[in-house]
Amino acid sequence: MGESGGQPVMDEQWVRIQETTFKNWCNEQLKVSGRSIENLATDMCDGVCLAALVESLQFRKIGRVYTKPTSKIQKLQNVSLALKAITDDNVKLVNVGGDDIVNGNIKIIFGLIWSLVQRYQISGRKSKAPPKKLMTIWFRSLLPELDVTNFTTDWNDGVALHALIDHLKPGASPDWRKLNRNDRVENCRRAMVIAKEQLNVPRVISPEDFANSALDELSSMTYLSYFVKHESPGYYHTLNWACKQLRTTNITNLTTDWNDGYFLCAIVHSLGGSIPGWPNLDRKNKEENCKKGIEGAKELGVEPLLSAKEFMDPHLDHLSVMSYLSRFESVQPRKSNAEKLQIRFNFDNIKTGSTAEFQLVKADAGFDTSKVTVQLTCETGEVTCNVAWSNKTATCSFIPTSTGEHKLTVAYDGTVIKGCPIDFITKGDHTKVKLLTQSCKMKMGEVCDVKVDTSGSGRGEVFMESTSPTGELRYLTSLREGNIVSASIQPKEVGIWVIHVYFGEDEVQGSPISLRVNDPQKAWLSGPDEGNVGEMVAYKVNCKSAGEGEVKVSVSCNHSDVPYDIGRDTEDGDNYTVMFCPEESGVYEIRAKFNDLEIRGSPGRVTIQDPSQISVTGEGVARGTKGEETSFTVNASGVGGNIKVEISAKGTPIDCKWNQVNPDVYEFKYRPPNAGVYDIKVLWNGRDVPGSPFHPQITDRSKVYLMDDLTDQKDENDHLALKCDSETILNFNTGEAGPGSFTAEVLSPDGRLPVNIRKPDPGKVQVGFTAKVEGDHYIHLYWSSVPLEKSPILAYCPGPVLPVNHAHVLVTGDGCRTARATVPTEFMVDGKKAGPGIPRVRMTGVKTNVDVEMRAMKYDRYKCKYAAPYPGGYLLHVEWSGFQVPGSPFKVNITTKGHSDKVKVDGPGLRGGYVGQELRAVVDTTEAGNGEVLADCRGLRHNARCDLIDHRNGKYTLRMFPTEACRHKLEIRYDGEDVPGSPFTVPIGEPPDPRKVKVFGPGIEPGVIQRFESKFIVETFGAGAGQLSVRIRGPRSAFHVDMKRDREEERTIVCRYDPEEPGEYIIMVKWSGVHVPGSPFSVPVFESLEALYKHVKQTKQVELIADYQWKEEI
Repeated sequence: MGESGGQPVMDEQWVRIQETTFKNWCNEQLKVSGRSIENLATDMCDGVCLAALVESLQFRKIGRVYTKPTSKIQKLQNVSLALKAITDDNVKLVNVGGDDIVNGNIKIIFGLIWSLVQRYQISGRKSKAPPKKLMTIWFRSLLPELDVTNFTTDWNDGVALHALIDHLKPGASPDWRKLNRNDRVENCRRAMVIAKEQLNVPRVISPEDFANSALDELSSMTYLSYFVKHESPGYYHTLNWACKQLRTTNITNLTTDWNDGYFLCAIVHSLGGSIPGWPNLDRKNKEENCKKGIEGAKELGVEPLLSAKEFMDPHLDHLSVMSYLSRFESVQPRKSNAEKLQIRFNFDNIKTGSTAEFQLVKADAGFDTSKVTVQLTCETGEVTCNVAWSNKTATCSFIPTSTGEHKLTVAYDGTVIKGCPIDFITKGDHTKVKLLTQSCKMKMGEVCDVKVDTSGSGRGEVFMESTSPTGELRYLTSLREGNIVSASIQPKEVGIWVIHVYFGEDEVQGSPISLRVNDPQKAWLSGPDEGNVGEMVAYKVNCKSAGEGEVKVSVSCNHSDVPYDIGRDTEDGDNYTVMFCPEESGVYEIRAKFNDLEIRGSPGRVTIQDPSQISVTGEGVARGTKGEETSFTVNASGVGGNIKVEISAKGTPIDCKWNQVNPDVYEFKYRPPNAGVYDIKVLWNGRDVPGSPFHPQITDRSKVYLMDDLTDQKDENDHLALKCDSETILNFNTGEAGPGSFTAEVLSPDGRLPVNIRKPDPGKVQVGFTAKVEGDHYIHLYWSSVPLEKSPILAYCPGPVLPVNHAHVLVTGDGCRTARATVPTEFMVDGKKAGPGIPRVRMTGVKTNVDVEMRAMKYDRYKCKYAAPYPGGYLLHVEWSGFQVPGSPFKVNITTKGHSDKVKVDGPGLRGGYVGQELRAVVDTTEAGNGEVLADCRGLRHNARCDLIDHRNGKYTLRMFPTEACRHKLEIRYDGEDVPGSPFTVPIGEPPDPRKVKVFGPGIEPGVIQRFESKFIVETFGAGAGQLSVRIRGPRSAFHVDMKRDREEERTIVCRYDPEEPGEYIIMVKWSGVHVPGSPFSVPVFESLEALYKHVKQTKQVELIADYQWKEEI
C-alpha cells in the first residue's frame, strides 16, 4: 500500500492511542469520586465527569454541579463551572469553549486533557522551559547509555523503559541491556508490570500502544510523567541523590528548599566547585546565592536551565529543578585538601610486637609532602610512626607495643584527609584459636554452624569466607558469645564448598574445611505411565545436578519384587536407565533413592494393560429420562489405554461428562435432551469394547400431561377434593413421552385403593379410583417406574355425605367475637359435620347493619369477611338451612382501630448485622391503642424469618434471622398501615472474621520519642461486617486514638496516636470484640537512639535498625 493509503490508518491509530491513554489517565484521577469514563466524547459532554475530574485534581469543591443534567443549559453550566475553575488555577486554555465539550469535539477535549496533564501532573508550577524539554533533559541525564531524543521511537522497543525502571529501582530489571529490541510488545508489557508492582506506576497506556510506531508524544509523555511528577519515583531519586551528595536530611522538596540558593551552592561545593564565601553565606541574600551557585556550576560544565530570579521564585517548578540537578550526577568531583591524599591500610590483623604498615598515595597534582602530618595514638600514649616517601607513595610503618584501641590521624595542610581518623585494635595470637567444626557431607538447604574457640588467644577478630563450587567468594557474618565465635552457612549450590577461617590475617589450624553438598531434590525419576504385557519398560534416573551420591532402585508389582536391569548412560554418566519386562497386568511401582532419600518422581507408577478386561455397566446404557442426568461406568480393569465414549441420538452428537472414580473405573454422565432410542459407542484405543454400541431407551416424564384442570376441584390447602363412594378419573397425555409405561397407586388412610389404568386412545391414559373413607389420600404417578414431577397429588375425602343438622355447625375465628372498626376481619362457618345445608349470615348493629361477604370453600365450609364502620356492639346471625346454629346470634364487640402513627420501633437490629446473627427490635404500641402487628423482612432472593413476641403490655420483641448478605427491606404494619419509618432498610453483611484483619505501619514498631511516627494502618478487606475497636494503654493510663478511613467507603482505617513520654505502649486491635492477628501489640518507645539500638540488639531485630536508619536518612 502506498503512502496515500497508509497515512489515514496511521492517523487513526494515534487518535485511538491518545484517546485510550487520556481516558485511562482521567479514570485514574476519578477513582476518588467513584466515577469512570468509557468514551471521552460522550461521557464528558454533560460536564459531570469533567467537574469531578477538576475537583480531584484541585482537591476542592468547585461549586454546585448538576449530577443528572436534563437539558443542554444544565450541561453547559456544568462545563462552564469546570472551565472557570481551571482558568482560575492559572491554566491557559486556548480555543476551548463549553459548546465544544457539550458537542463532543474530541480534538478540543484532547487539548483540554493535555492542558490538565501538563498543569497538574507534569509541571505544576511556573516554568519557562517547556515540559517536553525538561523531561528530555532528565531522561538523557539518567540514561547516558541510551540516546533518548524523543518520546516515540526511542521508547517503542521498551529497552529505555526497562533501563529507567532499573535506574530508579536497582535490581528491578538488571538484564535490560540483553533485551531483544524486536520483542517490542513483550518488553513494554514486562516493564509496565514491573513499574506497577515496584514503583506503583499505573498502566494508563497498553504495551501494544506503547510499542506501536504510531505512538504520539502526548500519550507517551502522559505515561512517562508518572516517573517525574511530584512525589514520583524520579522525584525521590533526584531528592535522595541531593541528600546523599550533601549528607543531609534537611532537604525535603525540589521547590522552595532551593529558593535561597544555599543547597545549590552546597551541591557545587561538594563537587569541588568554587563558591565565594562558602560556607558563610547569607541565606537571606537569595539572588546573590543563586548567582554564585549557577556560576560555580558553569565552571563544572553544567549549563543553567534557570536564571537566579527564577530560582528565587516561591512557585518554582519541581521539574525544572529535577532536570537541572540531574546534570550534576555525571560531574566528576574535584579534589579538596581532604581528598588530595589517600590512605591504603589493612588494620584487621595488627598484632602486638609486629611491624605494621600502611601507605599514603598522592591523589592530586601540586602535592607538597611537607604539609603531611601523621599521628598515631593508643591508650598508653603516642606511637612512633616512620614515613618514607617514594615518588607518589609513602610507606608508613609502626610497631604497636600494647593491645587495645589505636587511632591514626593523617592531615594535609591542617585538614584531616578523608577516611581519618582510623580506629583499629591490636590483636592476639592466632595459634591458640581452635576450629571446632570439621568437614562433612550435608544436604542443600541445611544450615551448617561453623564455630571457633578463641580462649587464650587474646583480643582479635575472627572472620570466615566461603567459596562455592562455582568459585563465588563470600564472607560469612559471625556472632560472638563469650570466647565462641560462630557463623552460619546455608549452601545454595550442589558441590564442594570450602570454608576458610582466619584470626586476623592468619588462617587458624584445621582451616579450610570442606562441605560436600548434595541435593536429592535435584535428582528425578521419569518414565511412561502406561505399558503392555511383554513389552520393555524403561525409566530414567537423572542425577546430573544432584551432586555426589549413591543411586538405589527397586521395581515391584502387588508387593512382589520384579527383576530389572540398571546401568549408567554411555553419553551422560550422571544418568541411569532402569529397564524391566512385565509379564502380567497391574500397576508396577518403580522407586529410586539418592543418598537414601527418595527423589522427585518416585515412586513412578506404570500401568500394564490387558484390553480384554474392560466392562461397561450402569443404568445409562439401558434407559434414561429426558432432561435428567443418567450415568454408566467403564471399568478398565487395569487395562489403561484411551477410553472414548460417543453418544448420539438419530445422528446428533450428545455431550457427556466424565470423572475418574478410581484408577480403573470411569463414570460417564449425560443428560438426554429428547426422548427416543440413543446410540452409545464405548471405544478403547479406537475399538469397540464388548457390547458396544449400546441402545438405551430415553423417556420424557415431563411430556406426561394431566389433561384435566383441577383448579376448581382443590381446597384451600391445594388438596384435590374427592367425593366419597364416587369414582375419581384423571386423564393423562403420554404421546410425546417416548418409550415407557404408565403406572399409578393411591394410598388412603385404610391402605392402597384399587386403581384402574385405561388407555382409551393411543397416547392417552386414564386413571380411575374410588375413595371410601375420610382423610388424606396420596395419588402416586409413574412413567417407566420414575415418579412424575407433580407426583404425588395430594387429595382429601370428607367421608360419606351426612344428613343436614344445624347443631353440628361450628363458627370459628376472631371475627365472631371481636374486631376493630374499618379493619377487615374474618371468621369461618364449618358445616363439614352438618350435612349439605344452606348457610345464611347477617350482621346487625344499633347505627347500621354490616354486609358480610361469604365465600364457599370445599366440604360445606364458608369463609366470611366483614369490616364494621363504627365501634360498638353488633349481633352476628348465622343460620344453616333456616335454623340458627349453636351460639347464634353471636355478640361481636367492635373497638376503635389502632393508631399506626403512634407506634414506635427501636432497637439495635434496625442498624443491621451479619448473616446468621439474630437481630432484635422493640415495637411499642402502648400509645397506639388496640391493633395487630405484622412484620415482613425481605432480602434480594430470600425472606428473613421474623418472630413477634407479645409481652402483653403493648410491647413486642421482633426477632429477625437474615440468611443472605445484602440490604433488607423491613416492613412493620399496625392494623394494615405502615408504622413511622416503615419500610426500614437493614444492611446485612458477611459474618465477621478477625483473622482477615491486617495491621501494619511504623506505629506498631519500636522507635524514639523525638521522631516517633505513630501512624499505623488497619485493613479489614475480606473480614466481613464488624466493628473495629482500637485501644492504647500508655505507661501511665489509656491513650486517645485518632481513626479515619483512608477513602470514603473503603475498608482501610488509618490510626494515629501521639506518645508524649518514653515507655511501653500496648495497642489492642479488636474486630467485633475479638483480637486480630498480632494483637495486643507491644510498642517500646525510647528516650534516645542508643536505647533503641540496645533494645534491638538484645531482641536480635537486625532488620529494624537498617529500616530505622533508612527512614532517618530520607
